[in-house]
Amino acid sequence: MEQLGGYRLVALLGEGGMGRVHLGRAASGRLVAVKTVHEHLAADPRFRERFRREAAAARSVAGPFTAAVLDADPAAVRPWLATEFCTGPTLTGAVSALGPLASGELAALGAALAEAIAAVHAAGLVHRDLKPSNIVVTRDGPMVIDFGIARTSAEESLTDSGEIVGSPGFIAPELLTGAGEPGPAVDVFALGSLLAYAATGRPPFGTGAVHQVLYRTMHGSADLDGLEEIPGAREGSTGWRDLLGSCLSQEPGDRPTVTEVLTACAAWTEGDPWWEREAVAGLIRRREDEVAALVANAPETTAAGPTEPAGPRNRADPRNPPVESADEQGGDSADEQGGESRTPDTTVVSHSPGTTAAPGAGADTVASRGTSRRRFLRWGGAALAGGSAIGGVAWLTSLTGRDGEDDGPKSPPSYTLGRALWTRDIGEATPVRHGDALYLTGADGLIRLDARTGTVGWTYPVEDITDIVPGRELVQVLRVTDLLSSEIVALDAATGVEKWGTGDLRHNPRRPLELRRPDAAADGDSAAFSVSADLVCLVTYTSYATQWARRTGGNRPWRAYGFDPRTGDPLWFHQGGEAEVVGLHQAGGRIAVASARDSFADGTEEGEPLAVLRVADGTLEREIPGGSRYVEAHPGSRGVRCYATGGRLRSVDLATRRTRWSRALSEEETDAGITPTAVAGLVHTATYDTLKALDAETGRTRWSLKDIGSPTDRGSPVVSGGLVYGPGRAPEGEETTDGRPTWGVHARNAATGALVWAAETGDVESVVVGAGGEGATGSGLVHVSADGTLSTYAAPEPI
Repeated sequence: MEQLGGYRLVALLGEGGMGRVHLGRAASGRLVAVKTVHEHLAADPRFRERFRREAAAARSVAGPFTAAVLDADPAAVRPWLATEFCTGPTLTGAVSALGPLASGELAALGAALAEAIAAVHAAGLVHRDLKPSNIVVTRDGPMVIDFGIARTSAEESLTDSGEIVGSPGFIAPELLTGAGEPGPAVDVFALGSLLAYAATGRPPFGTGAVHQVLYRTMHGSADLDGLEEIPGAREGSTGWRDLLGSCLSQEPGDRPTVTEVLTACAAWTEGDPWWEREAVAGLIRRREDEVAALVANAPETTAAGPTEPAGPRNRADPRNPPVESADEQGGDSADEQGGESRTPDTTVVSHSPGTTAAPGAGADTVASRGTSRRRFLRWGGAALAGGSAIGGVAWLTSLTGRDGEDDGPKSPPSYTLGRALWTRDIGEATPVRHGDALYLTGADGLIRLDARTGTVGWTYPVEDITDIVPGRELVQVLRVTDLLSSEIVALDAATGVEKWGTGDLRHNPRRPLELRRPDAAADGDSAAFSVSADLVCLVTYTSYATQWARRTGGNRPWRAYGFDPRTGDPLWFHQGGEAEVVGLHQAGGRIAVASARDSFADGTEEGEPLAVLRVADGTLEREIPGGSRYVEAHPGSRGVRCYATGGRLRSVDLATRRTRWSRALSEEETDAGITPTAVAGLVHTATYDTLKALDAETGRTRWSLKDIGSPTDRGSPVVSGGLVYGPGRAPEGEETTDGRPTWGVHARNAATGALVWAAETGDVESVVVGAGGEGATGSGLVHVSADGTLSTYAAPEPI
């Protein structure tokens, strides 16, 4: 195995225009990222001097949220730099996978990053390339990486004339004009842009060609639509919009200091840090598993770390803790790796000792080769970072994944058999989970249950409830009666008491006077609604499900009503065209209304127009021809989403509406559902009896399994905590079936398909995995509706 500067190079992680990045291991066993410079650049004395100065300056940065530069040799034949190895997704990957951050989460991120920037500035440096891909979210918090272009003012003479340093959309205007010496304010600008991206899911200066983004940075204004106001913010301030708007000021002197940003963010934090919450922690664990597997499979090395020498912990380097024994760590003992369960509500079922583990079955398999996952990560410490100044680091999934079809594992070595904590007859009621509460909507009205115990909290005994949106303080309830009357009622989440209601829409003061007359045309017989922090939108329409419904409905237009989510006060009214509404979506200060004039045209490619309204006043911003097929793809929306429509699976960039990949569905897959967003680089599709994992970037099949499918026709698989859930056959039963599996529910490793957990429930109608909301104590539960009975289980350990 190749050695460089005392580091064994375990694997090549990535290569770019300036060099390569390797996963390395020190003699002590510590993992590092070793960055090497290309030979043609190393031959340039000026480049070597710049490399030497930057490495020396970066080694002086010391902060809890910065990746440390550990060692460097600019004089080597192949100059190299060793940095702390940070495990986790980049901020780009986390936001793409989980969506924009809520206010309290954003504040925690902002405070950590401001502290990191303060550490950079304290060393006399300016980072100058702060961006989402240079932030790695680890279990210890967000880590700022890549000091390859950070400089002191004394080093500016070594910068090529006319060179623009930074990334479009995050570069301060003064770096583009070269006006004056770049100071700490350029990092404040980048921080403001980065936090705006994390809060909205879109860059504040848009996307597109580089010159267009740079032009908007210089001459346009930042897109801050959708930012939350902060209750209790200083007088005259609206919170995030004011803070980030000032960070993005054209003039450096108009921006706040890093300390001021840190103070504001620290005051707005709520609850546990964002990176400690389950959704983010699951992504981090996935990256940790990949690093452990990569090292375990590396040639001429082993996953086992060296024995920790006796003596006290080196307090000078808190990021490199010693290995602890299994007992000191709480134990990676046998019962955590397939032995007897420690909890009374689960049973681990083991196959014969001779059973071979499925390929890539996860961290426990890696651990058996020489060290436990936890021991490995305690020793290896930190991890996989995104792009760097001397070459982007590729995700380990792309390095270790396989193209082409994989039949997936058939006989996992062990799985956990779930036992119900409680059950309840619910008939045809629909369960919805939020925080510690489980809501049932059915013929008896709305019932709130304690998710952990099944105890009834309150009942709202009304008929005609068609949809609910639960929140931390209010539960929004939509009712549509047989009298062409639709209304929203807001209930107190704790007590079930009505707080406000929209009332009879015919008397809505925002409707035009001609529509408030007694003889005015009524609203349609159906309704949909959406809820955000800024708006509750109710849309009424005529159902076009059948020709009879269309004729008797009189081809009524759809109508949209906006209400204040806190008080229910009417805000605006908008009347659309004569069509059925088939989708509603709010994002980025807009609300998209997808319509269809003929439900039988679902197989066509063009679809109906998508109307995009402004959340602020309900005015029509634009109409996208043929856009109704992808209701989430509209101005203000960002990210990537997958669809199963028109006989194809598609991955669509929501900002550009561009199809990233598309694949035809076979005749057996016509009822397929697909997870809308990627988790750990994969999306999953399910039919009545088949589950597949697809590469999110290419659409290629990674693995495919029979005997596990979708809870409902065209339903999407349920993915949570690195596991994918669906109805399956008895684990010891036959491998294939001619019909939909009806034994119970399976939880499979989302990355490999290996069986992790199973419960016998009967014919599964729905699966709800309770990750819990902010402050929830009833997380870690699986609620399965089957044959009219709701059963609740302790969820398997996330992967």
